[in-house]
Amino acid sequence: MMSERTGVIMAVFFILGGLAIGRLFYLQIIRHSGYREESLGQHQLDREILQSRGEIFMHDYKNNELVPLVINRDMGLLFIVPKEIIDKEKTANDLAEVLESDEVKREELKADILTKAGKPGDPYEPIRHKVEPETMDKIKNLKLPGVYFESELVRYYPEKESAGQLTGFLGFTGEEQVGQYGIEGYFEKDLAGERGRILADKDVAGRLITATEKELKEAEDGADIILTIDRVVQGKAYEFIKEATETSEAQSGVMIVMEPKTGRIQALAGYPSFDPNNYGQVEDIKNYRNLAVSEAYEPGSIFKVITMSAGLDSGAVQAGDTFTDTGETRIGPDIIRNADNKKYGQVSMTGILENSINNGTVFIAQKTGRETFKEYVENFGFGRLTGIELTGEATGNISSLSEKREIYLATASFGQGLTVTPIQMAAALSTIVNNGRLVKPRIVDYLKKDEKQLEEAEDKNGEQIISGQNAEIVKAMMVSVVKNGHAKRAQVVGYNIGGKTGTAQIAEPGAAGYSESTNHSFIAFGPLEDPRFVIVVKLLKPQRQWAESTAVPPTANMIKFLLQYYQIPPEN
Repeated sequence: MMSERTGVIMAVFFILGGLAIGRLFYLQIIRHSGYREESLGQHQLDREILQSRGEIFMHDYKNNELVPLVINRDMGLLFIVPKEIIDKEKTANDLAEVLESDEVKREELKADILTKAGKPGDPYEPIRHKVEPETMDKIKNLKLPGVYFESELVRYYPEKESAGQLTGFLGFTGEEQVGQYGIEGYFEKDLAGERGRILADKDVAGRLITATEKELKEAEDGADIILTIDRVVQGKAYEFIKEATETSEAQSGVMIVMEPKTGRIQALAGYPSFDPNNYGQVEDIKNYRNLAVSEAYEPGSIFKVITMSAGLDSGAVQAGDTFTDTGETRIGPDIIRNADNKKYGQVSMTGILENSINNGTVFIAQKTGRETFKEYVENFGFGRLTGIELTGEATGNISSLSEKREIYLATASFGQGLTVTPIQMAAALSTIVNNGRLVKPRIVDYLKKDEKQLEEAEDKNGEQIISGQNAEIVKAMMVSVVKNGHAKRAQVVGYNIGGKTGTAQIAEPGAAGYSESTNHSFIAFGPLEDPRFVIVVKLLKPQRQWAESTAVPPTANMIKFLLQYYQIPPEN
């Protein structure tokens, strides 16, 4: 009997022992990695260290200081814990009263809060992002149970619409926030910096054990970017181009203000624009694009300044030459005519620009020759990127000059059949104004990191494109255009201002020929003796006939403002 009982007991012990061994095998071998990770989670700290995104600044040259264009603001995320809310109706009503001034929106918000507060098992319901500190204080003073804030670092754009296309915005790509469009997009890597990481042991209370080895990678904050933009000039540029676009009923407008000797952009404004603080509310995502650099167009008669420069510098024509205009030029089956079919008879080279005579620039281009003309156009920077520090820059298209048919050379001479961008025109005019030496536009002054200025951007002036003497002649011709031609509205008493208008037909999409719609442009510089600014204005499909009545007025407003702002003394 005892032997049977002993056998049973031994069997039980064997079974229990086997189970214990099996359990140990399972825990130590099969589940080893899982428990090791849990143990490390209890005894090790592995955490990302967030970096701070770099900020963007511009100049206030009058006060000799930097002013913020894009900054990081510490704001609040308002959320509720439904199970802690005692009076749901009162909580919803009080929050809506503080957060919304509009009655309709206030009622909508109140209903939303009531719905979220009615989820008793939900520990967290977000109500609103980007709550201002002043608003947070008002809500905190209400002492509502179940209402809380989390700190939220938010990108803030003080200049709003006036610089939206310039700055771009910080938006979401999946779960990650990245810079998109403008400076935010172009300098994403520099602005973003790098996240850090800490890996270290901790005790049972969760405190770091400093005596043990630990892995630490410090977070690297992004660099600050200082632009060449002048805050006051930028604001005025946006004001003037917005007014001009709306007055002329154009689809869009662009204004560029640039220093011709350095290539520094003082203002770059487009309309319609958007508020980067609320980029998701934009009516058309096309408004994100900076049309000054991203959209190429047929420039029309402003390109005649380039044709004249090439003709004079190549020796094909002389400043004192004359041309007899019969009103038309036959090229094979094609006939080139002037605007409104006008005939001018014998005119000087200056008269060709003053009256914007198509046949006159065809004459100059033919005398210059296709290959030479093409070479000058390329040397001025057309058909390639300027390299300005903005996303989405277009190259334009001058491939028509590679065609051997004579008609392509003829139409190119007055700015049709090829495309350019407003920033290319600003650079080309600056090159002429800068005594013929190539000027490349730039919008960044320097980058700064850890309070140290990184390498400053250099003025990228290059080779001599046309001689200084011929540059002076072209500038004098442009001054005569303002005094005697189609740009009289740009005159300012006591100053010599140069300019040229352009009204160009827009090619019919998907078909041969041109539509009735036009682009209007005006390029200007001043003063003649010591040029301080170059201005380019472009309007898409204005509902008026000529650039003289649409693109010249906003430019004239900017010229008058700059003369006063820079306190430039009269020339005569």
